[in-house]
Amino acid sequence: MRPTAEYAGLLVIAISFVLSGCGAPQEAASGHNSRNSAVSNTADALEALASESGVISESELRDPAGSYGRSYEGSEDRLCIVPAGNEKARYRVGVEIHIGEEEYCRGAGVVRRAGDLLIFTLGQDGRCTVTAHYDGDQVVMPGAVDQACDSLCSARSSLAGVSFPRLASGGGAGHAVIGKSGDSLCPR
Repeated sequence: MRPTAEYAGLLVIAISFVLSGCGAPQEAASGHNSRNSAVSNTADALEALASESGVISESELRDPAGSYGRSYEGSEDRLCIVPAGNEKARYRVGVEIHIGEEEYCRGAGVVRRAGDLLIFTLGQDGRCTVTAHYDGDQVVMPGAVDQACDSLCSARSSLAGVSFPRLASGGGAGHAVIGKSGDSLCPR
């Protein structure tokens, strides 16, 4: 049974009230953690209800951690996303694209989630920034990427327009992604 529009509106208001307390300073360490736990449990329950009612889409809830990739005509694209500490919307990432034997892109860095977007910061200098679309089942790079990303690629390769279908979910799956050279793209 689908909830009515009135119910969905009330649900949004309830979520707003619960989440408005998320940024409040933590209580002193005098045993008030049960309040934080109750708020967290309530927020999780409201988030589940919002998803069921269609107020929040499933792709907005699906954690991007996992392994992604595909193989086609002598080429392979691999992407791993693993949690970066305790921050819910921040991850470590590794990416490798091989087109034939000589053309490639390879980089590592961090990725931040913002709704249905993943904002990648790649390379040792962190100058390569790519904002990709994330629909819960795949990551799609934009048709044009920052020129700073050229340093991650061979002369005739690019991260532009590459899509990475999800292969497996979770940080463990992300850590298991192995590059062409035999090393982990997202080491522990």
